Amino acid sequence: MNARALDVFMDGTLCGRVEQSPSGNLTFRYDPEYQAVQNATPLSLSMPLAATLHKKRSVLPFLQGLLPDSEGALQTIARRFRVSPSNPFAILEHIGADVAGALQFMAPGTGSSDGALSRTTVKPVSDSDVAEMLDHVVTEYNDGTPYDDSAGRFSLAGAQPKIALHQLSNGSWAVPQDATPTTHILKPAAGTFSRLDVVEQMTMRAAAFLGLEVANSELSRIGDWDVFVTRRYDRQEVDGTWRRIHQEDFCQALSVSPARKYQHRDGGPGASDMAALVRSLPFEPDRRAAGEGLYRALVFNTVAGCTDAHAKNYSVLLNGSRAQLSPLYDLATYAPYWDGESNIDLAMSVKGEYRLQKISKQMLASTSTQFGVDAEAAREIIEHYCGGIVEAFEAASEELKSQLGSLPKIANDTVAKIRLLPLVEATNLK
Repeated sequence: MNARALDVFMDGTLCGRVEQSPSGNLTFRYDPEYQAVQNATPLSLSMPLAATLHKKRSVLPFLQGLLPDSEGALQTIARRFRVSPSNPFAILEHIGADVAGALQFMAPGTGSSDGALSRTTVKPVSDSDVAEMLDHVVTEYNDGTPYDDSAGRFSLAGAQPKIALHQLSNGSWAVPQDATPTTHILKPAAGTFSRLDVVEQMTMRAAAFLGLEVANSELSRIGDWDVFVTRRYDRQEVDGTWRRIHQEDFCQALSVSPARKYQHRDGGPGASDMAALVRSLPFEPDRRAAGEGLYRALVFNTVAGCTDAHAKNYSVLLNGSRAQLSPLYDLATYAPYWDGESNIDLAMSVKGEYRLQKISKQMLASTSTQFGVDAEAAREIIEHYCGGIVEAFEAASEELKSQLGSLPKIANDTVAKIRLLPLVEATNLK
């Protein structure tokens, strides 16, 4: 048997080829012409352009990171296309045309739809159509039941059900028909945590009020679903044409399988691993900006009790040899679900400690130098978030009230419980 191959395109330009041998071994080889282009963008920080061939150790986790985390969703996709759920290459043969970042995975010789002149053809869909897509993707994640319509090809990486669609200028939704990329991610409130959409929106807006760069988001009601809608920061309209912007999450950049995304539970990447990656960036301005941005994000996630802040929930945008921290996404405080007494366990440790109640401001401050942040700046950052987080969540609540007309109970619960979080109560470095 011959090896199977997929050509990899970056926003319409051939950058290389992934091959899978009959035994399942994976390799990625850069296209020589792409490799020769001055200031070309690498597929991943784990696969630098200086080396032509990259092996399974880096290729497999990178491909895995493009697919849903949910085992049920992977099994459903695999059943639909009659492939193995543990074979990301085989899955990308079917759904690789619109993944996170600027990439497309296409059968050899077919070319990239992104190379087409048209990036404007879409099929408008009604709210009832979108609601049906949401019904289907939730069913996939919950019990693995497959369905036959086209919505499945818009399933995305992550542990929660979500779909990606293109939003028209009038705010309605559409399915891309040519090289037009999806522009928004729609995540229904369907998980274990009640009204997580409200909590996530409040946390995102609170972070923004405190000066952090976050993805644009809003709440919507589609059919019977409460939906958290995020504008994709890896898509950009330039002179009327939509472009894909390349990105990868920190698990991909560190060659870590998404199955090991949690440091606490899985032994996955921690703050020091991410800091080391940032320090390895080739340009000092990128190291400085990404280091401070990442430190600020880690402090916010700790102070706010965001227990799902694992390595896949941080990403970098890649453009040539430059790299920058992406806007923050998937921010959600655990506060409204907390009983006020039990331990709050974080996804990443601070000085080896995962229990939020055991983490002090001084412990947070002592981690700053690995991110290139000096002690005085770290103290100011910590005091800014600890001292301003209640007001930020109150502002997020008021903003939500002005948009919805009234507040769900969980919004008030969130503000009340934020006040009780350990680092919010603390007033001095200790």
